[in-house]
Amino acid sequence: MLAADYNSEAEAEEPGGIVKRPHAASEESVLEPDAVQYAGTSVEGAGARLESDSEVELNRMISSIGFGRYQRRVLALCGLGWTADNAWMQCTACILPRIQRHYGVSNAKIGVMSSSMFLGLMCGALVWGPVSDRFGRLVPYRWTLVVSATFGLLASAAPSFGLLCVCLFGLGSGVGGNMPVDGAIFLEFIPREKRHLLTMLSVFFSLGSVLTSAVALALLPPFSCPETGPCDVSKQNNGWRYLLVTMALVTIVMVVLRNGWFRLYETPKFLLQNRGRSDVVVVLKKVASFNGARRAGDDDSDDARGSLMSDGSGSGSEHAWLEWPEAAENEAAEPAGEPALGRRAWAGAALARVRAACDVRAHVRLVRPLFAPGLRRTTTLVWAIWGVVALGFTMFNVFLPKFLETHKAAGQTQVAVYRDALVYAVSGVPGSLLGAWLVDTRLGRVYSMVLATAVSGLALIGFAFAARAQIPALTIAASSVFGLTSTLMFAVIYAYTPEVFRPAVRGTACGMASAIGRVAGIVAPLITGALLELSTTVPMYVSVALLWAAAGCMFVLPIETRDIAA
Repeated sequence: MLAADYNSEAEAEEPGGIVKRPHAASEESVLEPDAVQYAGTSVEGAGARLESDSEVELNRMISSIGFGRYQRRVLALCGLGWTADNAWMQCTACILPRIQRHYGVSNAKIGVMSSSMFLGLMCGALVWGPVSDRFGRLVPYRWTLVVSATFGLLASAAPSFGLLCVCLFGLGSGVGGNMPVDGAIFLEFIPREKRHLLTMLSVFFSLGSVLTSAVALALLPPFSCPETGPCDVSKQNNGWRYLLVTMALVTIVMVVLRNGWFRLYETPKFLLQNRGRSDVVVVLKKVASFNGARRAGDDDSDDARGSLMSDGSGSGSEHAWLEWPEAAENEAAEPAGEPALGRRAWAGAALARVRAACDVRAHVRLVRPLFAPGLRRTTTLVWAIWGVVALGFTMFNVFLPKFLETHKAAGQTQVAVYRDALVYAVSGVPGSLLGAWLVDTRLGRVYSMVLATAVSGLALIGFAFAARAQIPALTIAASSVFGLTSTLMFAVIYAYTPEVFRPAVRGTACGMASAIGRVAGIVAPLITGALLELSTTVPMYVSVALLWAAAGCMFVLPIETRDIAA
């Protein structure tokens, strides 16, 4: 959608509600002469306007196909990547007290374990995001979980704290690419009318935490050191190893489902930006066919080459199909990116890809458009939000089991601690569903983020008071509210970020945002470990301040994406 289209729509919406942000023409919208604005994004190049016109047509074509079986499977399979991301982060949090006991690590140093994981997550986001923009979304989609499962198994056998941290870094480098890339994949296959479903990926994110918490509840208490008395850690404290093995096996199942059960095509928007239009048509026709559509006029007319007829409803309604000249020549071709090559040619192509993936200058060039005059403010605010929110959230979330153990009431056991952690994880699931509804109300994306983030801070204050007073019921209630609102907050942030950036730089923008969040995740455990030497409640109040600062950044975001075609 062009800037003019967006402004007119935003102005039309203003009388009906709060969404009043036609900021695509704000103070930052002074574009360079040859640039065309797309949802707040500046795109350089002489062919930018023609490209934007093509994207308008592509969005119309995707809308005409609708949301069917193919899109539901993409949602499920991309959701597995988000599940793995949070499952492994929660796994790190759950095993942290057991690791501390196993290797005799101090409070000040135990944060290195979580920081190693987040360092890997940062590197994964920095690498896989640009790779997806240069070589296609399918490359990281196929390989991120393979890397994660491999290092997860290695971590379970780590003989020392140092080697465990190295393995967690490798694990994070794999799983760190899932959120930016999988979110872009799902967004680029769904019609504009269904973009609110992008927040549904956060349901899978929450389920990852629930999955790990449930497995931890089953494995850690019976296979960990007793709370009192001596312990032979080599024999009595292996529950954390069993948990790592279990999560690695679950990740392997995800790999099989993503790479073997269902064939995912390259996204049409990546193909439009990097390949021929004919490839876009081929993929869209295959998607429509999978959804239960058939080519119109197959038996009587060649002129129906550019349209589809739905036979699912029996109405015979046609899908208007853009007639691109080069599409007719390659109509029967397979989707791009999988040419038939001999062994030597394939090896040469693979080597060329590896060399190109290591081309740092090429990756840097992808970042420059993000700071064009029309996008500089948005990019800065979005990345700041990711960093500050991640810092505040991680300072609490990574140490939640330790907070619960430290402030547990008399008579509470490890089982009660991990049960409370499970309740906290389950409470986050409705937040994603609430977010899917809330973003399409008058609040829109921006004000939904602000509301959820502000309430999350209030919930943390309640948790700090309840934990200090050792009131279990109030502690669980406050942590559940925080779980609900923080999941809602992340659901909207994850939906807003890919929406506000153009497909040509979407992977890079989302990858950089995710990487900044991971950097905050690296720093957060180290800061929290130091603050724990002062008090276990001080990190919570710092988290509150950071979350409210992030809410301020959200409030001044210049673009509301509710009615922008992505």
